[in-house]
Amino acid sequence: MTFGDLLRRIGYSKILPLGVLRFLDDLLLIPAMWLPGSGARKLFHRLRGVKIGKDVWVGQGVILGNHPFLVSIGNNVMISAGVKILTHDTSFTLVGGRDLAAETIIGSNLQIGENAIVLPGVTIGSNCVIGANAVVNRDIPDNSVAAGVPAHVICSMAEALEKLERKLQSGKYFSTW
Repeated sequence: MTFGDLLRRIGYSKILPLGVLRFLDDLLLIPAMWLPGSGARKLFHRLRGVKIGKDVWVGQGVILGNHPFLVSIGNNVMISAGVKILTHDTSFTLVGGRDLAAETIIGSNLQIGENAIVLPGVTIGSNCVIGANAVVNRDIPDNSVAAGVPAHVICSMAEALEKLERKLQSGKYFSTW
């Protein structure tokens, strides 16, 4: 059982003041973002309460939620450096006196490009690619490639793989695998 599981089970505000919980989460977030090696970063994100599947790679500088227990990541996922997967939006806290939080779900067999931002409440389906610097503000269906600000589906995974194959056959590009 992780620290996040324990907090969810007993109601996190019942055991410690919210400020103390945020401080403890911040202490775990620092190594979760910057330790060398994806394995160490995953360990600290899991201790924070993030649900992470098997064969997940987490790049440096990745932020996985202000409320980490609201983040779920499937299997075989690559999260590139600088990605932010958000669970909390405080845009209207000062002006409107309201904020919101929601579960953010990342499917399996996908890659999220460098510096992309996934907003609270979004579900990214399985077998997807999210382009670098995309801002994902709506759900992305399975088998899709999405990019842009705001992110939108630009093609199916089948079409993207065909384009990739044509590029590799052109002689201008090569595979690093």
